Amino acid sequence: MQAQQRLMQAIQTYQMGDMVKAEKELKSLLDSFPKSDQVMSILGAVLFGQKKYKEAYRHYRDALKINANNAEAAMGIASAEHARGNTDIAIELMEKAQRTFPDRIEPHFNLGTFYIDKDEMKQAEACFLKCLEMEPKLAQADLHLVNIYKELNDLDKVEYHLRKVIAVNPDPQLKVKLKEILELKGGDQQQSASPDEKEPVKEEPAQESPVQEGSLQESLGIDTEDVEGLLSMAAAFFERHQYTEAARYYEQVLTLDPDNGIAGLALRRIKASSVPLWHFEMLADTDRNDAYQSAIERALAEQPGARVLDIGTGSGLLAMMAARAGASEVLACEMNTGLAEVAEEIVERNGYKERIKVLNRKSSDLKPGLDYQGRYDMVVSEILDVAGIGEGVLPSLRHAYQSLLKPGAVTIPSGMTMYASLVSIPNFHKVNPIKDISGFDLSPFNVFRSTDEYLPVKLNTWDHEFLSEPVPFYSFDLSDIPEERDPSNPHTANVDFRVTRKGKVHAVAFWFDLHLDDELTLSSGLDGKLKHWGQAVCFIMGELAVSPGHTVPMTAKFSDLTMWFESRF
Repeated sequence: MQAQQRLMQAIQTYQMGDMVKAEKELKSLLDSFPKSDQVMSILGAVLFGQKKYKEAYRHYRDALKINANNAEAAMGIASAEHARGNTDIAIELMEKAQRTFPDRIEPHFNLGTFYIDKDEMKQAEACFLKCLEMEPKLAQADLHLVNIYKELNDLDKVEYHLRKVIAVNPDPQLKVKLKEILELKGGDQQQSASPDEKEPVKEEPAQESPVQEGSLQESLGIDTEDVEGLLSMAAAFFERHQYTEAARYYEQVLTLDPDNGIAGLALRRIKASSVPLWHFEMLADTDRNDAYQSAIERALAEQPGARVLDIGTGSGLLAMMAARAGASEVLACEMNTGLAEVAEEIVERNGYKERIKVLNRKSSDLKPGLDYQGRYDMVVSEILDVAGIGEGVLPSLRHAYQSLLKPGAVTIPSGMTMYASLVSIPNFHKVNPIKDISGFDLSPFNVFRSTDEYLPVKLNTWDHEFLSEPVPFYSFDLSDIPEERDPSNPHTANVDFRVTRKGKVHAVAFWFDLHLDDELTLSSGLDGKLKHWGQAVCFIMGELAVSPGHTVPMTAKFSDLTMWFESRF
């Protein structure tokens, strides 16, 4: 997958609220591109969102060493220092960002929040007024000014800015707050129009806001028992794609009103968006499920009472298969928070709570003595993508054998054999790279194209033709993982494709045979039983005309998380 597309995917994961997965994706990208200040700064934001402020600070700092003009890193490092309690340093850093990026609104906004923490209201006022000068529609700046002017006892300005907020968010509690302000000013219905009668300032909400969740709720004055107010808060965060924050408020609503249809539907949508749909297709793959069950049962028949490690448990299915087959205990790791919570519920519902422990954690982050006692006899996993290795099976099992498993531990699946073939795939080739589409030049869209690695594809859905016989080009023994390699120094395997049909080569298609154990193998190829994965394709530049009898020499290359092909002609 091209770097830019991988980065966009990580950003989307972050926006959907799955911080753990976003961190994993960005760290993988950083391994491939260690000098990318953009990846470093976005990773800093993800770590900050998990309250890992020290790590966030380090990544922001490193990004600035590479590019002193990285605005996100410059502002992020100030926010990290503020979160760590170093407010004076944070102010200095944010003031520097303010001078360096005078046209950005965020430094002024964040600096204002820092000054509020120091109770320096006049300085904070200047910052938020500057925000409104730059963006008159930034209602969150008005919210902060409402609180500042309360502190300064300037009720006229409190009224003015509160009316602006009500124009954007006509929440009943805000109207009550305004009425209280009017009463404090000594006004009555003749002297001062009611909040409903007085014409509000016609403002539209800002598209983006750097406001933090706590400050927004505090400024709005929303009571934790107010269902309508909580729904408004949830909707505001949902519209800004801050799904984790939105979910918290919807959950609060359901605590107060378990039958609230709006909150229930929204929460289901948020949870669904955090779990890739391929989980459902994978669970529907009965051949895959039955194969895993057979391999697990055979292994545990040989080692009754074995202790089993399940890496990437997802729904908890493989962990329960192991428990049902006789494992004395199973430790099931799952990085996705939503999945881990549901897996724990599923395990309990099926009566295996006493033997299966679900941890919302990456297996390489497990702490001996705290998370587990002693090494495990067996490991089961299904952290595979269309290319086999793209979900991290190699680094995960390498670490497991170093730190979590006994020597000679049973590994399910036990290995993979990779196959590849030259393929003509004309329609898909038209967008790799994109050129003319329906008479229009769409080539700028190539910024999102995957070229240097592979694309997932189900070949049976595209017009295609194999131009060579499948060639096995590499076998993985998953109990003996190859050493870690950076993409700049990958493992290699030469592949000579013998052409069997005349045509134009557009790509190399590849897939794998998955060896569950010595007896059972399933394939993700077109004729295989592993239907939900599909195949991978690595496009060549241009197209290559071939005829039967030709040999096309290529080199397969792979690191821990990716695989690609390069020509040797």
